[in-house]
Amino acid sequence: VLQLFDVPELFGLSYTQSLWLVVWVVGIIGAIYAIFGGLRAVAVSDTLNGIGLVFVGFLVPVLGFITLGDGNLLQGMKTIATVQPEKLNAIGSSTDAVPFFSIFTGILFANLFYWSLNQYVIQRVLGAKDLKEGQKGVLMTGFLKLLVPIFMLIPGIIAYHLYGNTLTSGDLSYPQLITELLPVSLMGFFLAVLLGAVFSSFNSLLNSIATLFVLDIYQPVFAKEASDEHLIRVSKWFGTIVALISFVIAPFLMYAPDGLWSLIRQFTGFFNIPILVIVLMGIFMKRIPAIAAKIVIVFHVFAYYLFVFGFKQLFGWDHGISYIHGYGILLVIEVLFMVFMGYRYPAVQSKKVNRRQSVELIPWKFAIPVSILLCTSIIWTYVLFSKIGLASTAGIVSMWFWPVTLGLAIATIVLWRVSLNAWETKYRIYLEEEYRQAE
Repeated sequence: VLQLFDVPELFGLSYTQSLWLVVWVVGIIGAIYAIFGGLRAVAVSDTLNGIGLVFVGFLVPVLGFITLGDGNLLQGMKTIATVQPEKLNAIGSSTDAVPFFSIFTGILFANLFYWSLNQYVIQRVLGAKDLKEGQKGVLMTGFLKLLVPIFMLIPGIIAYHLYGNTLTSGDLSYPQLITELLPVSLMGFFLAVLLGAVFSSFNSLLNSIATLFVLDIYQPVFAKEASDEHLIRVSKWFGTIVALISFVIAPFLMYAPDGLWSLIRQFTGFFNIPILVIVLMGIFMKRIPAIAAKIVIVFHVFAYYLFVFGFKQLFGWDHGISYIHGYGILLVIEVLFMVFMGYRYPAVQSKKVNRRQSVELIPWKFAIPVSILLCTSIIWTYVLFSKIGLASTAGIVSMWFWPVTLGLAIATIVLWRVSLNAWETKYRIYLEEEYRQAE
């Protein structure tokens, strides 16, 4: 917004003052319909914003390719694939902010927490009418996630080829592309979609944190017999307070030394791994004592601080290990500790959970097959953006690209058929009952 409308010049303000102005204006608008509209307003707005984001997400790189190729779309695509193709390599080295192997040591677990345990994300799934619809929504979102390289990374590479090193910051590349490539008639639409994306994240977070506070803290501790109307009223007040606090904090994030993404990842590391460990061990080991979970949470906060910040700040020692690897290291330590506590000091009696069958819990027939397709698509995306694929110096792609693609396709077909047969075998009785009802 600052770049597209040149807010500092428009209002005669400094960059910092303009940032504060935009944060408060955008935040207040988003908070109003998140707090008073509830989850339904968030879900409806997210759907509309998502459609707009997909449209603009494809439009920007297409226009960029056409501009880069002097009016020829294919020529523009060829340019980024043959001129400095190493910039298309997604396989990060050990010196990058996100080393490639951190996918298997830390990113995997961070994303497992984000997609499976984060109320901010799963509240949509919990609102599905049954298990099948929830699974369909999650899997569709997974495929949309595969579009991120097209929507976010490719425009940055196009900007590099168009503007070189004239941009003072990489954060300015996307606004520069929008300003120069989009016709005036689409600028308003793009702004609406951009603000919608901002609202989507902010509104979902407000709705989520208000829900957690009211149901997990306020009601159990202070108002066990409170009515739904009272809880909703409290959640609105709490959401308003959180929104005001976020308005004050948000402008200071521009001073993040390694970028906002890295800062968020670093600070979410204080809670994502211990929560994941506790939930996983609760699923697989029923006799772990409650004290083990409490110890893990306290231990992780201090150990993670030392690993990421403490050793360097307190002792002047830089171990040179990425904080993302720290996720995996601490996860292993905490899992082993909880397993030890489960065997050495087992809980006397596991708490029995009474499940309310308020929705149908028969899984979607194609949940596992589509999951397999999604996994192989992720692998293929990494192959595409690697030295085997578009980052190859031997041409547009290397000689290994098509055999690897064929192998992934065959593996997908085989696993699809096997998983489908397994589902039909497991739920044969359910299928026979459906068939009889249909008759």
